[in-house]
Amino acid sequence: MSKQTKAERAAREATAAAATAAARATKTARTLGKKIASDLDDYIEDARDAAEVSKKKLKAKPKKVAARAERAARRLERAVAKAVAKAERKSRLRAEAKRAAEDAARAEAEAAARAAEAKALKKAARKAEKAAARAELESAAAAEELAVALTEPEEGVEPEPAPEPEAADAVDLSALTVADLRARAKAEGRTAYSRLSKAQLIDLLS
Repeated sequence: MSKQTKAERAAREATAAAATAAARATKTARTLGKKIASDLDDYIEDARDAAEVSKKKLKAKPKKVAARAERAARRLERAVAKAVAKAERKSRLRAEAKRAAEDAARAEAEAAARAAEAKALKKAARKAEKAAARAELESAAAAEELAVALTEPEEGVEPEPAPEPEAADAVDLSALTVADLRARAKAEGRTAYSRLSKAQLIDLLS
């Protein structure tokens, strides 16, 4: 068995690293969406090709094999990191969109609830206004009925006659002059009063 050179060992390590990178990338791709995972197919295939070299080629050109394997592994690692970041960003955007939709739905529901509450309050206010107007009409009608009832005489009770005007008081007549008494007698249609004395005029008019 020939002894491996340093370049050959480096080439074997590089191809092994490329194979490991391809296996890990394949596993990671299964966790990503199909579209994003498909972006890794070419890089995974390239890393596998770089890892699967014949012993003859590895022994003949170890540096070239190592360089290709290392380059394929680096490209694959960068592609995987980019794909994972893209998937995470897509997932984050999807989550944000979902939250935004939920917030919008919640806001819409709250707005609908407030609108329904406002409608109910408006309806209750109209109902209260109608009830108040009806109560006012009923109160006015009751007051009118009460006023009529108070002015009507009770059954079986004769209304009190209006007081007759009091006759002129003799004291008042005595305060008048003879001329005033004669004028009063004339106004009342009395006769034969022109020769009467004051006392006689008072008696006539009393």
